Amino acid sequence: MPKALSEVPAFLDKEWIATIATVDRRGEPHAVPVWFTFDDGKLHVHTDRNSVKIRNIQHNPHVSMAVYNAHDEAVIIRGRARLVDDEKEFRRLTQAHIDKYNRLYNITRSTSGIDYIKLDAQGRDSIGIPLFDFQVRCVIEVTPEKTLFW
Repeated sequence: MPKALSEVPAFLDKEWIATIATVDRRGEPHAVPVWFTFDDGKLHVHTDRNSVKIRNIQHNPHVSMAVYNAHDEAVIIRGRARLVDDEKEFRRLTQAHIDKYNRLYNITRSTSGIDYIKLDAQGRDSIGIPLFDFQVRCVIEVTPEKTLFW
């Protein structure tokens, strides 16, 4: 577990799943598991533009994310979310997302160069999600305001 804020990026870089929690207009919480990246001090979540978490963030940008592993280690981040509205930045962050999970797949399996996230000629992943379609997908950027270790 990180013991200092400087150790958080390395922890986040090697973990696969986080939980993001948002709140709807009625004050009801919504928490879902997500894949994420950490870049330049911010967390990024790639998702569908029509997801509940997007609707909640548009109403209330305050979110919480918990990143944890099987060793009872966790980093909990409270922060402010925004939707990345620049298509060039969206594409860069989407590629970073793909690169992270391909890298983690190869590390955990002691392989090299295998694409865990494979894209077809139209840029869709193995379950048909068009990852680079800026009209369908988006990236949530979370700027941490408070970081806790557990």
